Amino acid sequence: MLSLNSFTPGASGFSLGNRVSGSRDAEGGRRERGSTDTPDASGPNVYTRRPLKTLLLAESHPPTLEHLTGLLSQAGYTVRAVSDPGSAMEHFVADNPDMVVVSVDLPRLEGAHVGHLIRNHSQGARVPIVAIDKGHLGRARGVAAVLDLKVNAYVADPLKPGELVGKLQSLASVAANSGAPLKGVRVLLSRPAVVSGELKGFPLPSLLVSLHRMQRDGVLVVAYRDLTRRVFFARGGAVNYDSSARQDALPSYLLQRQVVTEVQAERVVQALGSGLRIGAALAEAGVEAAGEELLQLLRDYTTDRLAQVIGMREGRYAFYPGDEFQAEVATVETPALAPILDGARRAIPLKVMAAPLRAHQSEYPVRTPEFGKDLAELGLNTDDLKIAMQVNGRIPLRDLLAHGRGDLRRGYSLLWFLKLAGCVSFSPTPVATGPGEVVAVPESIAPRKRKPLSPETETSLRDGAVKIITGSYFRCLGLDIAADTEAVERAYHELATHFHPDSYAEFDTSEMKDLLESVQEKLSAAYRVLSVEEKRKAYLQYLMSRMDVGRSTTVNVDAEIILRRGEAALKRKQYRSALIHFEEAVTLNPQEPEYYSYLAWATFLAGTGPKEDRAKAAQKVLRKALSLNPYLERALIISAIIDSEMEDASVARKKLLKVLELNPNANLAKAALRKVGR
Repeated sequence: MLSLNSFTPGASGFSLGNRVSGSRDAEGGRRERGSTDTPDASGPNVYTRRPLKTLLLAESHPPTLEHLTGLLSQAGYTVRAVSDPGSAMEHFVADNPDMVVVSVDLPRLEGAHVGHLIRNHSQGARVPIVAIDKGHLGRARGVAAVLDLKVNAYVADPLKPGELVGKLQSLASVAANSGAPLKGVRVLLSRPAVVSGELKGFPLPSLLVSLHRMQRDGVLVVAYRDLTRRVFFARGGAVNYDSSARQDALPSYLLQRQVVTEVQAERVVQALGSGLRIGAALAEAGVEAAGEELLQLLRDYTTDRLAQVIGMREGRYAFYPGDEFQAEVATVETPALAPILDGARRAIPLKVMAAPLRAHQSEYPVRTPEFGKDLAELGLNTDDLKIAMQVNGRIPLRDLLAHGRGDLRRGYSLLWFLKLAGCVSFSPTPVATGPGEVVAVPESIAPRKRKPLSPETETSLRDGAVKIITGSYFRCLGLDIAADTEAVERAYHELATHFHPDSYAEFDTSEMKDLLESVQEKLSAAYRVLSVEEKRKAYLQYLMSRMDVGRSTTVNVDAEIILRRGEAALKRKQYRSALIHFEEAVTLNPQEPEYYSYLAWATFLAGTGPKEDRAKAAQKVLRKALSLNPYLERALIISAIIDSEMEDASVARKKLLKVLELNPNANLAKAALRKVGR
């Protein structure tokens, strides 16, 4: 039996390593039926490779994409063709292709080329990547354009007969003869997924129920753009979680739970990065968590993050069968079905859960024998159990939902969940359950008397409602203009739930009915616009045209979004990422002087070479900004700060005094002048 410290750092800053107490032995695991891999003579953990036939093609030029899809299909490849970088990453992670063909000029995703993102991914080291250029259009950039992409081959003209297919066949031959054994998770992910598809429509709750019923082992992979999340399953229950996002990591979760402070969380990340197990990393940070307490934290963490995955509706998913991961991944037992209800209540709209119950409103729900068998796996809390005990086959569904113990959303979500899990059935007549009972008598629940809202709650709702109704779509959802679709989705559901009357079903909200309805209308309108990229950009263009944003040129929405992302990276002290974002913003709108100010500061902080060279490069960028606007305050202040950093205080002071002559209220210039004068 291994100690509780047998956890190792992974892509998210935390990944469960070797097994822990209470986990399933790898030697006792089952081999999945129908596996396409065959054991090799070298031993039980070595498998022969499949022919390299599944291929991801990423090309943004539609005619080229169509032509190459046909060409590669005729050559015998199963082609997944995509035209944007976000879809490329989603399909790479979820579909696990054997080979990748990517265009050199494919638009960047978060400042990085898809080739970089794939190669840096945990599955990317093994995949042959071919970069294709635009020689057939007379716009080839040359092999120098792909030197930093770590590709296996470069094809200048992919439409030249035999060129691309020949490269692919050559790479496939090399891969087939490499003889490198696959082990653990890599063996599992080398197989075809038994099920995969789009996350739209919330397919994961049904999938988790199936995994539980079939007691499946394997890995569920979900991908959205460059975000990858993996959930490991043993005997149908989630036993481990991993993510490519640091905010999904265990230290972040412990910080949210107030188990650790910010300083301790950072120490845990550093300790995990140095190779310590999670128990040792916590001890290193001064956190006392061991034994059952640590196991419970890990159970809660895995369950919580799986619930987060359940609510995703953008991207792709795939499930890979097998138990080979148990040789290198720790397992902690969790309630197999509980994350479904938690995730549904976080993110799935009420109307989605109400739809399957609509036909049963006049029928009598009753618990099935599966309810008792699965009670531990359902993970119901006390309030949910009280509602479930009323599901006795004698109360009509409509009465149970309207007058039962929970509010409307709690009741709908629980009945939806129990129906999905096969733990409740519906009868057209009352069900006889007593001994010797032939005819059952229906029961009724008296309508509940609603309590008045507390003055504090009512004031909070009114103030919040006014801010939502009078604010822009971004402000009413509490979002920055750089927010992506996932952030819009999350904010909408949180606010719509908070301000929905059903969330206060036990209270009398009749006096606020019109106000709350207006809030729902405003939130729905904001969601309809901001959840669609084209509509979001059009709204931003309209919004900025009506605002004084301090720009001397026509607003470029894409550039503004990239600029905000760069500002966010600066605040996080991710200077290299900020530099990439500001460079892209300048490329999109080279006539906007403000962009050069940001770019200059990032160049000074994260440019190449010694400090003197970075300062010269930054000042050169600032001269470009000042050539476009000689009175640009931000550029003058940054130039002065750089002079001060280079110990040229007199020049810095002159520049700051010039700013204060133009604007005596420039607080940033005043603060910089005080620093220079020290």
